[in-house]
Amino acid sequence: MKASELRSMTREELDHEVRELREEEFRLRLRRPTEELPNALRLRAIRHDIARIQTILREDKLGLISLPKKSQKEPEKKETEKKAPAEKPPAKKQTSTASETSAPRKGAAKSKSVKRSREKEK
Repeated sequence: MKASELRSMTREELDHEVRELREEEFRLRLRRPTEELPNALRLRAIRHDIARIQTILREDKLGLISLPKKSQKEPEKKETEKKAPAEKPPAKKQTSTASETSAPRKGAAKSKSVKRSREKEK
């Protein structure tokens, strides 16, 4: 992404872009050890884009440049378009006993082996 494109974005849009890039970087870093990435240089490009955006945000904070206050592309329909989220029924809790869901503890196995070795000594 070019710096001139980034300078035409608002602070909120830049913050959102940084969040999206960090999420993409995270996903790619998780995939790298297990499978071959389709574009290995994408990680480098993401890091550079994040640094570029952070530089522009810092320039704005220091007063070297001034970012647009509100996006001229998006009218103020966000407040009127917000709908109340649909209410979800409360989730039912599943109760189960420890013996059904978990394997025996390591400590328990050690104590049995210790007991057996003590019995052999007697």
